[in-house]
Amino acid sequence: MRIFLMLGLLCCLLLSSCEFFTPDTSRALSQSRQMEELQKQTEQMQRQADALERIANQVSAPKVAAPNAQ
Repeated sequence: MRIFLMLGLLCCLLLSSCEFFTPDTSRALSQSRQMEELQKQTEQMQRQADALERIANQVSAPKVAAPNAQ
């Protein structure tokens, strides 16, 4: 029974020491995910801006009159 208790305490100590020695690991992972998401959003916004620019150019383009129109 003591062996199980000692193994349990050892596991708890090892797991808690991981957070003690590398406290910013979870924050760094979260920040890297946020950066990836921001990059995706930036690309999406760029595509939307390009599409809006194409639409604006089509609307403002001079219209060619029909040859027989009076």
